[in-house]
Amino acid sequence: MYDWNALWHVHDNYRTGYAGPAADINQLADELGGKLVKSARDEHDLAVYDTGDAYTLLRHDNGLQMLNLAKRHLFDIGVRLVTTDEGQALALPYLEVLVDNLATGEEAAWRGEVSCNAAGELVVNGETLSPDLPPKMQFQLSFSNEQRFSAALQEAWQEAAEHITLDAAAWFNAEALEDAPEEPPLDARIQQMCDRYAEIIRREQAMLSRRFADAELHLVAEVLRGVHFDSAESCRGLWLAVEARILHDELDHKYKVDGEALLEKLRVLSYTQEVALIEALAPVQP
Repeated sequence: MYDWNALWHVHDNYRTGYAGPAADINQLADELGGKLVKSARDEHDLAVYDTGDAYTLLRHDNGLQMLNLAKRHLFDIGVRLVTTDEGQALALPYLEVLVDNLATGEEAAWRGEVSCNAAGELVVNGETLSPDLPPKMQFQLSFSNEQRFSAALQEAWQEAAEHITLDAAAWFNAEALEDAPEEPPLDARIQQMCDRYAEIIRREQAMLSRRFADAELHLVAEVLRGVHFDSAESCRGLWLAVEARILHDELDHKYKVDGEALLEKLRVLSYTQEVALIEALAPVQP
């Protein structure tokens, strides 16, 4: 269910000495008023009890130590920019924040459409995106009003904000380039967006050149020779095209690369990184 050892170490400041009767830590259900959900395999392992609103962890660590973890605090927060249609009645791209608590069985989602205003700022639901503060969100969860949740949401947002901002900027810059007429020459606003797009792509390409081996890049370039991108939205899911060619044409054998490792690298790319890879390797369309 959980990585109990990880939770034990992450919350080491909340441990207390166990003052109950000395006994086998797998035999304390009555004393703790709970149910044993994970038994300790040896004296160095953890025993875990479900005590209703919390989990109680016990382990011999400089004496018998105990850690109580309230179930409402065992939530996960995911923040991402959605750039492909996933069945939501929202215009692309949109910001999505998912909260899940396996212990309490609660889950909730918040979504907001992202746009670019006249000043070139990214906006969600009329609110300018800030890398320091998450947008105003509401969640119908038993723990959503707690300070611990607010702090975790702030931390999750700050960790994701840079990539979200880059992905959104790349999206809107690509859209602007598609819609811009070839004649007359680009006006100052469009030129500014082109310059920003070029800098975003240049930075991502520099990082990607360290992540992929030359043989892997040659394989992806061959795949891209047979793929055409009609819109900014279609520049997503490159790994699917690569997987199809590996399965049908065994390109991994041809280029002497680990196909599974390459697919895994491609699966975790952000939208901006995929666009950068396509810009670097795809042939120029006539």
